This record gives sequence, structure tokens and C-alpha cells, in this order.
Amino acid sequence: MWQLQWMLNLIPDSIVVGITYLLFAAGVVLYVASKLVRWIPMIGSYTLLMELAGVVLLTVAAYFVGGYNTRAAWQARIKDLEQQVAAAEAQSQQVNTVIETRVVEKIKVIKQNVYVNQEIIREVAGAQLDATCTLPRSSIVLHDSASRDEVADRAAATDGTPSGVEAHRLLETVVENYGACHENAAKLKAWQDWYREQKSIFESIK
Repeated sequence: MWQLQWMLNLIPDSIVVGITYLLFAAGVVLYVASKLVRWIPMIGSYTLLMELAGVVLLTVAAYFVGGYNTRAAWQARIKDLEQQVAAAEAQSQQVNTVIETRVVEKIKVIKQNVYVNQEIIREVAGAQLDATCTLPRSSIVLHDSASRDEVADRAAATDGTPSGVEAHRLLETVVENYGACHENAAKLKAWQDWYREQKSIFESIK
């Protein structure tokens, strides 16, 4: 039966409606005629066949009407969903723009803060730190091992001899790494916000 329904879906609505009216009209004519021509000798013997044909045609017409109404309902549903999807896509694009602008501005502020802090280190704080602090080799080894997510060699990690690295260099690296950490956190939060907003938008389609 679904094959017939599928074939009907390929036929334009105007043709389906026309065929339905013709079948309905023919069914009514045959059924009524079967009741009116019983007294005619030559035709009276065919009244049962006419009545059956009329009933069949009316049944087929009724099926066409039901199929057409079902198809019309589905087409209206599909059109409504298409409109909802289009509206959701437009809203989604607006959300993308807002979140992208927000994260770009946030990262811009983070980079600016890192730049200002490093300028302060170069101008004042770095000289102050170098004057009072000498970095042993152990501090450099431990820093580098941590940056690679490794465990430092114990002998090197306890070496207290001077490293020759100026203390403010380490401070600059720390400031830069904190900035990178804040950038990643901002990007992660933006992604979470994006996912939450998109999920809410497209789940609203019903």
C-alpha cells in the first residue's frame, strides 16, 4: 500500500484532486444508475456489476482524499519545520557572532595585560628581582620539567649552583604562561557557551 502512496506523492496536487473528483463522480453515477435502471430489461442484468463498480470507485476516491489530506498535512509540517530550521540557523549565526566577538575581546584584554605586566618587569620589577635573587640550576630544571609534564632528574633538581639565568627571565615566562592559560580558559568557556546556546536553539524545533 505504501508503494501506491509513494506514487501518489509524485503526482501534482491538481491532478490528484481532478482524478479524485472524477472517480467520486463516476462512482456516484454508477451507484445511483444501478438503482434506477433495474426496470430496463437490457440493462437490468448489469445493475449488480454497476453497483459494485460504483462502490469500488467511491472507495478509491475516498482513499485518494485521505492520501491527499495526509500528504497536505505532511507538506505543511515539512514547510513549518523548514521555517523553524531557517529561523534557528539565523539565530545560530547571531550567537556565533556574539560569542566570537566576546572571546576575541577577552583574549585581546588578556594579551594587553600580559604585555603591560612584562613591560613593568623590564622597566622596574625585573631589575629589583635580579638585584636580590640568583636562580640556581635546580629552579631552571624544575621549571623546564614541569613545562614538559615530566619529573625532573633528582640530582639536577637539587643542584644549588648558579644557573646564570637572570631571575626576571623566569618571571617573564611565568607571566606569559599565565596569559596563555587564561586565553585557553576563555576559549574553553566560549566553546561551552556556544554548545549550550546551539543546543538550546535547535532543541526548540518541534
